[in-house]
Amino acid sequence: MRTITLVLLILATTHLRAQADERAAVLSVIDRYFATMAARDTAGMRAILTDEGMFHGKYTDAAEQPARLMPHGPYLENLARDTVALLERYWDPVVHVDGPIATVTTPYDFYVSRKLKHCGIDHFTLVKEADGWKISGGVFTMQRTGCPASPLGPAYE
Repeated sequence: MRTITLVLLILATTHLRAQADERAAVLSVIDRYFATMAARDTAGMRAILTDEGMFHGKYTDAAEQPARLMPHGPYLENLARDTVALLERYWDPVVHVDGPIATVTTPYDFYVSRKLKHCGIDHFTLVKEADGWKISGGVFTMQRTGCPASPLGPAYE
């Protein structure tokens, strides 16, 4: 009986460690996404996005407006073409990993040219490919007014 308990404990510990490792790998991709966006590094961004995919954004104060659709290709083209400074920050992510797929849901704030443009909730979907986790797309809300103070503190002083 003691041996069975020990084996089960080892298996449970190994499983929890593997889950923590996958969670860290998924969040590493999200960190790289925001870093490459800020740097306007399209090669770096391309490395963490699936070949095909789409982002959908919806303003919370514009119910009658359709969601903004951003396929990966045009998103990368815009990232390369524009020159304004971008900064997006997130906190308190909730990560779910189920084998080769994962989701991340997290509050965020988004700055353009050092000014808060909007805040909201990001919902990323990821798939695990041969070379690691990739963002396949996501949906996010965009709230232009009444953004709560970020627990990260001010983005700029």
